[in-house]
Amino acid sequence: MADPTPPVLHRAALERVLQRAAELQAASTEVPETLSEEELVALGAEVGLSASALKQALVEERMRVVLPEERGLVASLTGPATFVATRIVNGSPREVLTKLHRMMDEGENLREVRRFPDRVVWGARGGFAGTIRTLTRLDGRGFPLARADEVSAVAVAADTNRVHVRLEALLHDRRKGAVQAGAMGIFGGTATALVFVALNMMLPLAVGAGAVIAGSAALSGRNSYRRDARLAQLALEQILDRLEFGEASKGKLFSLG
Repeated sequence: MADPTPPVLHRAALERVLQRAAELQAASTEVPETLSEEELVALGAEVGLSASALKQALVEERMRVVLPEERGLVASLTGPATFVATRIVNGSPREVLTKLHRMMDEGENLREVRRFPDRVVWGARGGFAGTIRTLTRLDGRGFPLARADEVSAVAVAADTNRVHVRLEALLHDRRKGAVQAGAMGIFGGTATALVFVALNMMLPLAVGAGAVIAGSAALSGRNSYRRDARLAQLALEQILDRLEFGEASKGKLFSLG
């Protein structure tokens, strides 16, 4: 006798069924190459998607940037030099950019470099004032984003009350410095080995000493850069946390312990 209880699909199976059904539907339906936003909203309404959800998805698509995969020896040894964080927060683009400017000025020791209607670019403050602020910060956090070549923010309205924010930090110069430090270490290790050989030390000992010096310098430079990169990415996320949850959470969010 057949079991009258209908089968129950778990979440993973349900997602696979829905994805496959969408593929079959797309294959059996003539889909236009392009659609206007109004046409997309109307199409979404036919399948039960709200206009607000579709408009938010459209904003996120416009803000989406696919970073090209970095190739080469430098990228493979140290990691990427571009870091991005995005979030949808309450407010207007102007309000959000104003808050971000205050956070970058007070919390990251950055100064405004360029300003556009929906985008602001900051750079390290530098000079005597920047140095004094760095030396007098005693909370142990420092200014992670001050090591970036530049930090930028783009704010685009998602709807009447919310804004899609994209933060980006570039650390190309910082990575270049780490690579140069590693290269100097390798040069120093090689020179040490040659000096030891010239002093009639055993060849294995001379080569070993040079390899230790070179390897330590290269590893130190890589680890230093990766730490700065990790802190820069964390700082971007923490700034968005403050935008989303408010200043009250600043102390907790900015703890690096």
